[in-house]
Amino acid sequence: MNYGKITEKYKIDAEIISITSAAGATSLQYDMKAFEQALVAVNVEGSYIGGVTIDLMESSAATAAGSSAAGSKAGIVIGGTAATNIAAGSGVRKMTLTMGTASTADEFFTLAAGTVTKKFTYTTSTAAWASGSTLQTATNLYFGTTVGSTVNAGIQGSLDSLKTAIESTLGFGGAVICSTPTTDAIGLEVADSAAGALGLTATAVMSALVNQAVGCFDIRADQLTSTANKRFISAKVSTASTACRAAVTVIRGGGRYLPASGAKYKLSS
Repeated sequence: MNYGKITEKYKIDAEIISITSAAGATSLQYDMKAFEQALVAVNVEGSYIGGVTIDLMESSAATAAGSSAAGSKAGIVIGGTAATNIAAGSGVRKMTLTMGTASTADEFFTLAAGTVTKKFTYTTSTAAWASGSTLQTATNLYFGTTVGSTVNAGIQGSLDSLKTAIESTLGFGGAVICSTPTTDAIGLEVADSAAGALGLTATAVMSALVNQAVGCFDIRADQLTSTANKRFISAKVSTASTACRAAVTVIRGGGRYLPASGAKYKLSS
């Protein structure tokens, strides 16, 4: 068995860029000359509804402007484009759910974690959402309070029961982590054990705000435009309306042995 360190097998770099306008911002450029392939991962943090676009760029020099669609890979949109419709394939890691004050009985929304989708139905009937209720099933879980959704206590109480339903064995168990609800909102985060990213479809009963989403590109050095001597890669991140921050991680492999002394970060023993 090979016990070499990950940092000795791969060239790993990380940085954070700030996006303040639709023009976007671009990471540093990373040289692929001595490497066969790379993974570029972009983790965007903020509070936004509209999607965030990530483009994989290629350039002929570390200081030259890059061109998009490196390796003929089109840009990707992460995060979701509507408050009531977020595709599970949008790379969403965290979101905040806000409950509508005009919610009526039997309104529902669906929540997905990768390939697993659950339906959650609002009700004021204790018999439906109480602990041990036989009405709760793996395909339709109830949440709510007897107070209703027009007062703060009713909304927060409903979200408390929603948290219980999501974290139950009929719900997502430990695959989706819930924060403690506030007056009208609850935070969701996908755990490592989940089958994929978060998704949502809803009506007025619930809306979502994306807080964190991730997008990745795999690229081989031989996919870059060799006729233009393009060997540097970077990530461009842009958003139509909302400022956010993006953590960019670049992992290059297939190169020579890389002693830890060449790392641009502090490495523990």
